[in-house]
Amino acid sequence: MIGTLTIRADSSPSMGTGHVMRMIALGQAWQDRGGRVRLIGSVGALEDRIRAEGFDFIAPNAPHPAPDDLALVSAHMRKGDWLAIDGYHFDSAYQQALIGAGFRTLVMDDICDRAPYFATALLNQNHGADAYQYEINADAALLLGTRFTLLRREFRTTGPVKSPAPQKAWNILVTLGGADPGNLTSAVLAAMASLKDDSLRVKVVAGAANPHLDRLRGDMTTLPCPTELLTDVRDMPGLMAWADLAVTAAGSTCWELCRMGVPMLALQAANNQESVCTGLNGIGAAICLDTNRALENIVSRLTMLMNAPDRRQVMSEAGMRAIDGCGALRVADHLYCTGLRLRPATQDDCQRTLDWRNRPDIRAQSFSNDRIAPKDHARWFAGKLNEPSCHLFIAEDDQGTPVGQFRFDLDGDEALVSLSTAPDRTGRGIGTAMTRLACQWLARNVPSARAVARVKPDNAASLSMFAKVGFRLVKTIWDERGEYHRLEL
Repeated sequence: MIGTLTIRADSSPSMGTGHVMRMIALGQAWQDRGGRVRLIGSVGALEDRIRAEGFDFIAPNAPHPAPDDLALVSAHMRKGDWLAIDGYHFDSAYQQALIGAGFRTLVMDDICDRAPYFATALLNQNHGADAYQYEINADAALLLGTRFTLLRREFRTTGPVKSPAPQKAWNILVTLGGADPGNLTSAVLAAMASLKDDSLRVKVVAGAANPHLDRLRGDMTTLPCPTELLTDVRDMPGLMAWADLAVTAAGSTCWELCRMGVPMLALQAANNQESVCTGLNGIGAAICLDTNRALENIVSRLTMLMNAPDRRQVMSEAGMRAIDGCGALRVADHLYCTGLRLRPATQDDCQRTLDWRNRPDIRAQSFSNDRIAPKDHARWFAGKLNEPSCHLFIAEDDQGTPVGQFRFDLDGDEALVSLSTAPDRTGRGIGTAMTRLACQWLARNVPSARAVARVKPDNAASLSMFAKVGFRLVKTIWDERGEYHRLEL
């Protein structure tokens, strides 16, 4: 277990469902890493969806700024657990109260409009988010850009299967948000009806909370082509894979379409969607329209895209390059690794370090590939514990579970690095977090020593990890152990 993630997010016909849906994505990733999830929110028709995910669910009496909101959240938090908040109404005062209470808080943001921010970590998943100058506490981590885009589990496990763009886009997906308070869907259907094209196939997605369903059913009768209204989509990746082209609101759905390689016409219906449009334009994955000024252009832009296969192919490939579907796991791993600490190794760690060292994947990247016998390891381990020039640490998570080992062997002004992670904790950023913590310890306690690593050229994972910490390749060496890169911090 990695503890409980508490989520605070709301949905309504006016604010839509996007905040809750992307928090569901984060919650799924937290579950996949072994944790529990609790969601506190006013979520309307999404309650059944949340419970079906296996989340604990609590409905507040009234949302912030009602004072009961903070009291309810605080009552369900435990020291060391994480709280993720997503909603434009969670202002500076709300954030500051949570941080002041000692809670580790992830603040979700889109447009940098609530300064000053107070957070343990701030997440802006949009392309170009690093251009914002965030006014935030100095010790906050900033998770910025599409590497951290929160997509639900099905988009991680179901990748794009796009073939070359057809000469004409026959299959059109219309998805303007779960609630669509301004009923953009009707405007899009009117635009499509004006095309008078009976060769198209149109599928319209509208959430169960959409108050315009009856009107949409009437609007669909004006189209000369087969048109289907979907209100309870269980396989959104499959639906997107069907589509040759999408007309969508400029919200989180756009990143899902990018992941699935669907070119799109994205409509900006609110100021808080401007950052998504800017990002999509920067990536080249969409044509964006501001519905306040250019709704009449839907027909011309839609017609152009339907008949421009090369343009759609470029947009599809650009979207797939930008979004790999793993952003939610990266965020979950960051939250988890924030709780790591290093402690000096003791004799009680002898067996677990042997088990870690003898893993086939570790031996394959070691300079000695042989399994180590227990008695040999016991003798070596005891010697290292008593060796003044060796500093051996065990990394533990905030539940006290050992998750890795890190060692410095001092030789003059150099500190040679060696590390490994527990077999059930690989691929979570623990190596990066351990290395950062250990190198900070070295700078404080042995400031004259320079951290050095030796890595085989084919060990891409280790080379990438050391680069993230700040190590640089100095030279490549051949000796009796073979070829290796020498890296220095």
